[in-house]
Amino acid sequence: MPGAINKAEHKLELADIFNEHADGYIQKYRPTVNQMKVISAIRACRTKTLGSQSYVCTDCGNILHLYNSCRNRHCPKCQYNAREKWLGNRKKELLPVKYFHLVFTVPSGLHEIALFNNKLFYEVLFSAVNHTLSVFADDAKWLGAKYGAIAILHTWGQNLSFHPHIHVLIPAGGISEDGMEWMDTRKNYFAPVKAMSVIFRNQFCKLLSSKLDGYETDKFSDQIKRFKDIIEKEGKKSWVVFAQKAFEKPQYVIDYLGNYTHRVAISNGRLIKSENGFVHFHYKDYRQDGKQKVMELPVLEFIRRFLQHVLPFRFCKIRYFGFLANRFKNRNLSIARENLETQNGTNNVLCQNIEELLSETRLPTDIVLHRCPCCQGKLIPMNLINETDRKAQENSS
Repeated sequence: MPGAINKAEHKLELADIFNEHADGYIQKYRPTVNQMKVISAIRACRTKTLGSQSYVCTDCGNILHLYNSCRNRHCPKCQYNAREKWLGNRKKELLPVKYFHLVFTVPSGLHEIALFNNKLFYEVLFSAVNHTLSVFADDAKWLGAKYGAIAILHTWGQNLSFHPHIHVLIPAGGISEDGMEWMDTRKNYFAPVKAMSVIFRNQFCKLLSSKLDGYETDKFSDQIKRFKDIIEKEGKKSWVVFAQKAFEKPQYVIDYLGNYTHRVAISNGRLIKSENGFVHFHYKDYRQDGKQKVMELPVLEFIRRFLQHVLPFRFCKIRYFGFLANRFKNRNLSIARENLETQNGTNNVLCQNIEELLSETRLPTDIVLHRCPCCQGKLIPMNLINETDRKAQENSS
C-alpha cells in the first residue's frame, strides 16, 4: 500500500531508526542475508527508492502522489491489506461452534538452540504442536475424530525479547473418521492442559534432539553435545500449555485472529522517541496485569532485538492442521456444515451470527486504501483514468 509523499506531521517510525543507525549495526553485528533484506526493505518503504503512483480523487479531482510500499512481511507499514484479505477468507470458513484458544510455549533455556537454527527449531515446534493435538483428538475419551486448527507462530514478547510460541485456534469438535458425523469436544475445553503439556514437552524434546543429529560434524560436535544436554535438562522440567476460555461468538474468533496474524515485532505506533543513542517505546507488562510502561533500550540493542524475529526465507508462520489443512479444507468444511445442520445440537444463534458477520465482510477490492486529504473521497490510480479515456477515444473514432 503506497504512502503519501508529503506528510504534514511526521511521527517516529522504524524506518527512521534504521536510516540513522542501521549502518553502524551492520558493521558491528554482521546480520544475515535475510536480515539485510528486511533492513533494506523497511528503509526503502514508501520512499522515492521504490517509485511512486499518482491518484486522483473521484469526488473533488484532487491529485495525490504516493510512494510505493515494500510489501515485506516484517515491515510495520505493509500488513493492513494482507490482514484484511486473510481475515475475509477466514470468515467464510467459520463453523457454528465454539472455538478454543491454546498457546504452546517452550522454556527460555532452549532459546539458544532456536537462535542457532531458527528454521529447524520452528519446524520442530509446529510438528510437536500438531502431534500433541492429534494424540488427544484421536483418543475417544476426548474427541475420537479428525480435529481442525489454525496455528500461528509468534517469536517475541512485548519488550522485543525472544519468546517463540504458537497460538492455536481449534473448533470445539471434529469430523468422524467415516465423515458421517460431527463430534463435539468436552463443553469447556479441548483436552486437559497438564496432560497436553507432558505430551508436547516429550515430543518436542525427542524431535529436536533427533533433528540436531544431522549437525554432529567436527565443526559443531561440541556445540550439539551441549545443546542435547540442555534439551535433557529442560525435558525434566514442567512445561505449560495455556488454555483460554472458549470463544462463544464468531466475532470473537475474528477479533482474535486480527490481533495475531499479521503483526510484526513492534508497530510504529508503540515508538515514542529515539535520542541520545536510546530508543523509547511502549510495552505491556503482563506480570502486572498488562500495565503499560515505557522501555528504554540502546539503539543497537533495539535493532538487534527486532532483527532476531526475522523469519527464515519463505517460512510459513500460519499453518492449518487436521480437517482445515489446505488440500481438503473445502470438502471437510462442507461435511462439517452438513452434519451440524442435521444434528439436534446445531446452534441457530451461532449460525445467524456467522451470516451477519459474512454480510459485513468486504472483499479486498472493496477496501478503500486511500482517502483524499481534502474531502475524504475515494482515491483511484491515475492510470485507470488514462486507460478509460484512451478506450473512450478509440470507441468514438
